[in-house]
Amino acid sequence: MTEPHQDTRVVAAMRLSGARFNAPGIPAESLVEISALEDILRSLVRLYWHDRYPTKKRMPKGYDDRIALRLVQKIGEGSCRATLEYDLGPGTIAFDEEDEVEEYYGRALNTVDDFISFALSDEGQIPADMRRLPPNKVKRLGQTLHTGDAIQVAPTDAVEWKGRPRYTQSARSHAIDSLAVETRKPATVKGQVIDFHVLSGKMTVRDREHKRDITVPYRESDVAVEIASARQLFECEAEGMGEFNADGRLTKLATVKTLKVVDVTEDARAARAAVEALADLGEGWLDGESGEPIVAAVVERGRAVIDAMISLGNITRAVFPTEPGGIRFFWPEAENQLSIEVEPTGALYVHATDLPAGTFVEDKVSPDVVDLVAALDSWLSETTS
Repeated sequence: MTEPHQDTRVVAAMRLSGARFNAPGIPAESLVEISALEDILRSLVRLYWHDRYPTKKRMPKGYDDRIALRLVQKIGEGSCRATLEYDLGPGTIAFDEEDEVEEYYGRALNTVDDFISFALSDEGQIPADMRRLPPNKVKRLGQTLHTGDAIQVAPTDAVEWKGRPRYTQSARSHAIDSLAVETRKPATVKGQVIDFHVLSGKMTVRDREHKRDITVPYRESDVAVEIASARQLFECEAEGMGEFNADGRLTKLATVKTLKVVDVTEDARAARAAVEALADLGEGWLDGESGEPIVAAVVERGRAVIDAMISLGNITRAVFPTEPGGIRFFWPEAENQLSIEVEPTGALYVHATDLPAGTFVEDKVSPDVVDLVAALDSWLSETTS
């Protein structure tokens, strides 16, 4: 037995038991069970981090490496017991972040323990956090079990294993059957079509409200789409019966009641051509004396604005140069008279007017902001007439 080294944290212990584990060592195929447990625990930790920081889209740099688990001990006669730890090392993580990791892994292990207890019974419901994981991750656990084998987990190897719940072949079958049960209710999907699966008769839509990719069946509808180029852009609006996971997130449309697919290629192409043409304007383009040229950085920022328009499904062809050397996008038919101006610095000035009330709202987007989809989402989601 190897001793755990300094600056590590014990996360979980796993015990594999059965006739196959009476001999020294471990069946090679059973090593994937340790990997499956590690994958589940680390995936749960990622979910808990995003729960705590919902406004952050990306985890801190190197965070995923810091929470990786190591197999540091194997013990056993009549069973194989493996201990999983994560190695922090001095100075690699802040104290408050270390406390968080410890909290997340404790919660993750409790979730797995509850999942095994649920799988052994015919009562209750599968733990909600396990339902949040992709089913294939959960199904990996126990895939090599033989008749008479069992998996047990605990916070440490220093436990009375006889009292721990046993994940067996029959328990796994019950758990997998429960994973297949999803909540169905009416749902609407609106967004950009990012892929067509011709053989299956389904399309993938990047939904704006649910902030994820949703599969929508189209074969049984009367939708006819002519795809002439990979550069074509399609917008989709579909209503039907959606399937939701335990986290309340829409995973797909199982059936479709109404479906509309619109080709927006021409609008996007016209907007892009207009921006490219502005790059040819020289100094004095307005009246021979006024009008600064549109520099390459401003043109590039204009292209990024168009990409955001396409992603958010609200494209305008009205594109104009501004005297100081910027680019202005205008929605003449929008209820809010929306305009977005790329300033010479790369900053965006956004302006919208409520004509009946005689009021307006405005905002600035820093030139350092890269995610223009998030920055312009609320503005470009306004209704047009």
